[in-house]
Amino acid sequence: MLESVLFSGVIGFVWGLAVSLLSNFLTWKTLQKPKGIMSTLIFIIRWLLLILAMALVYENLAMLFGTALGLLTIKNIIFVKNLHILIRARKG
Repeated sequence: MLESVLFSGVIGFVWGLAVSLLSNFLTWKTLQKPKGIMSTLIFIIRWLLLILAMALVYENLAMLFGTALGLLTIKNIIFVKNLHILIRARKG
């Protein structure tokens, strides 16, 4: 029982991580050449991608939690990295 829950959680985490990397890649590519309608379209596509990633695993609770953690991981890594750079710049 525990092995199947842990395995599902890990698979969900990897799935969420992959979707998050794709989502952040789309954002990065959009920021390279910002255009009005294209930026809006990419924003909508990113949200649909995140909703789809969660909808595909909603029946398995362990996989759902793993996916949510995977989706949040990249965002938090980017946040901490930029926070560290900001703190270092303020100190001089």
